[in-house]
Amino acid sequence: MADSQGLMARLVLVGRDWTTRALLRAQLLEEGVEVEAYESLEEAHQALVPSLPALLVTDLTASNDPEADIRHLASWVKRVPTWIITSRSSGVAVDLERYGFERVFFRPVDVGELVNLLKHRLLRRG
Repeated sequence: MADSQGLMARLVLVGRDWTTRALLRAQLLEEGVEVEAYESLEEAHQALVPSLPALLVTDLTASNDPEADIRHLASWVKRVPTWIITSRSSGVAVDLERYGFERVFFRPVDVGELVNLLKHRLLRRG
């Protein structure tokens, strides 16, 4: 998504559920958002190091170790605005706001609505 200077805002998407990741990535690409998708935070870390994205979105619902992932993500929130998708039944959903995540979504999430919120967020902040 181009900002006021014609630059693309880059979004990094992380989640183990490949169908959700692929669907969300495809819809964002269709909307003109530059998006990179990764299965794990370890993979995404390589993309975050050289240049920070405008936004990091992580789906924790299929995480092997959601508490470790939350701690890892919390180390990035001061440098990268971070949105979390999780399940209310995961046990880690309690008190996620204290980690400084910009937004927390609980499943089920409407993908169309999420795409609209992401577009709005990227346009607003560029």
